[in-house]
Amino acid sequence: MNRYARQTILPEMGQEGQECLKSASVLCIGAGGLGSPALLYLAAAGIGRIGLVDDDAVDISNLQRQVLFKETDQGAPKVEAAKAALAELNSECQIEAYHERFNTENAEHLVNNYDVIIDGTDNFSSKFLINDACVKFGKPLVYGSILGFVAQVSVFWAGHGPCYRCLYPKPPSGHIPNCAEAGVIGAMAGIAGTVQALEAIKMALGLKWCKEKNLEPLLGTLWILDARSMQTKTLKLHKHHQCAICSRDPNDIVLEQAEASCTARSDVKNISAEDAAKRIGEAVFIDVREAHELTSGRIPKALHIPLGTLLSNEDSVGDIASDTQVIVYCQHGIRSFSAASHLVTLGFRNVAHITGGIVRWKDELA
Repeated sequence: MNRYARQTILPEMGQEGQECLKSASVLCIGAGGLGSPALLYLAAAGIGRIGLVDDDAVDISNLQRQVLFKETDQGAPKVEAAKAALAELNSECQIEAYHERFNTENAEHLVNNYDVIIDGTDNFSSKFLINDACVKFGKPLVYGSILGFVAQVSVFWAGHGPCYRCLYPKPPSGHIPNCAEAGVIGAMAGIAGTVQALEAIKMALGLKWCKEKNLEPLLGTLWILDARSMQTKTLKLHKHHQCAICSRDPNDIVLEQAEASCTARSDVKNISAEDAAKRIGEAVFIDVREAHELTSGRIPKALHIPLGTLLSNEDSVGDIASDTQVIVYCQHGIRSFSAASHLVTLGFRNVAHITGGIVRWKDELA
């Protein structure tokens, strides 16, 4: 136990907590930018059994952020290279590698075989399937994503709070660039993946343990970091009582691969700040930020409906006609994807969201 002395000395952990980690199992789906730091810290912390799922091979372009791998790993399956690196870091951990894509055929076997699931993927098709499988089989899901300089982490666990589809009812619209297209600072993946590891450790300890030790997981809470200013915020999420997945009996959930991906088209349009400004007085603008964020600037005459309220209360949109042009915005253009997609599910036919949010609005129109 000497190797874990720095964490067992913490009153929130102790030897008993370390034994909990030793008996726990965590599955990380995706061994890329998010999965790499998460896996390293899970192994270092002494998680007893770690599974990793990925069908990709190591490429030189991965090394800028996927810190599990070395130059000599190029061309090797990521899961095999990762397994070797983790075993070298901590030989006490049982590492199980699955060189395959997470899909509807293997979802039940993989998810049911572990206590906690980490989503380290970078596409919406996988994220929706992972969520649906976790809801169906009752597993806590540690979600993470990065886009540019913005990172998000949360914990979803049906029965204890909302699921991922309560936040994103369906894949966001338009073209959403991945890391290869939009670019990413490697440290951003490191930050988000490390926070995911910490949340997985909390969930491995258990909710009862966390409550007794005053540890608060991000269960039903979305943690957001804007690294451009190093500002962080948390957004309380609410269960959507008409959620297509977590409002149903788990036995009735049929796992399906989402047809839409992060590059798919949908009924929600992207609109630039400049073009949105031309619609003031004609379109209805909805600001889905939290009240404390409004001091950073607002669009004139915009309605204020926080995202959590919008998702949990269909009446929050009032009597806006379904054929009205609705333009949604938030701080950076991330939450507005969810809000706009939700409005489409409510029957609104002309919905757009401002790319870059109020930050882009201020930059372009100030």
